[in-house]
Amino acid sequence: MTDTNPQRALITGATGFIGSRLVQHLVRDGVETAIVARPSSSFDQLGGAANQVEVLRHDGSTSQLTEFVGKFSPEIVFHLAANFIGVHSSDDVAPLVADNVAFTAQLCEAMVTGDIRCLVAAGTVWQHAKSPPGDPIPTPNSLYAATKQAAEDIIAYYAQTGALSSIALKIYDSYGPGDTRPKLLSALAAKSAAGETLDATSGKQQLHLVHVDDIAAAFRHAGEMLISGQSSGHQSYTLPSDEAVDLQTLVAIWQEATGRTIDVAWGARPDRPGEIMVPWEGTRLPGWTPKTPLKTGFKTLFDA
Repeated sequence: MTDTNPQRALITGATGFIGSRLVQHLVRDGVETAIVARPSSSFDQLGGAANQVEVLRHDGSTSQLTEFVGKFSPEIVFHLAANFIGVHSSDDVAPLVADNVAFTAQLCEAMVTGDIRCLVAAGTVWQHAKSPPGDPIPTPNSLYAATKQAAEDIIAYYAQTGALSSIALKIYDSYGPGDTRPKLLSALAAKSAAGETLDATSGKQQLHLVHVDDIAAAFRHAGEMLISGQSSGHQSYTLPSDEAVDLQTLVAIWQEATGRTIDVAWGARPDRPGEIMVPWEGTRLPGWTPKTPLKTGFKTLFDA
């Protein structure tokens, strides 16, 4: 490990797709790692790394979280815990606010109490869904995105007091081996294997699709920026691919990379109301660029 690599790291959201991959990277590199998890959390996504981390079962209280942070005393905290609900109902309001906003405030307060100063937090580009390119003013397109913006505002508040140095990383779309989320790539694989037609929208939506290993590397890099003092206060960056591609192009790349064929009925389904056809472009994380081309990444999905 280099001087800017942490020796001790605390992670929230470690049982999710991106968080679990970050844990695996840290454990692989010899970083002593603890994860904050719900009592009911499953660790299947962590694989063998589950036996190499300290598990802190959180009861939801600020006092217990403060105790965890103080006792483990990490050099850096990676905050990836989130409750994602794309289209919410009335019953979803309380858990969205509790999980995305209140827990973030609890974590920041615990860090300040324990004099832990470095925080890297996951955000979403949907915080800027309708913003002009480069415009930092948030325009969230869902309650989920609004709660993620509120969480970042809380982090920024603590950073402005001088108690924390923080970086928010706004994620676009991610993919990689072991992804169990119901996403386009899993639908392509299932329909192709069954020889069925996939009913799709217009396919004109553009997106940045980034391999999970590249995203995990971005979190590591952001952490090193904070530990080294290269970054201070609160900073906000994006993690885009080298170039946004539309869905029709994406499917063509997938077929070429995997050698599989699929019949897609473009336009069989309407675009969702308020669909973002061109993703917002913010400031890329300095010193980071994704290394996995789509063709290579898609091929590994079937080689894994």
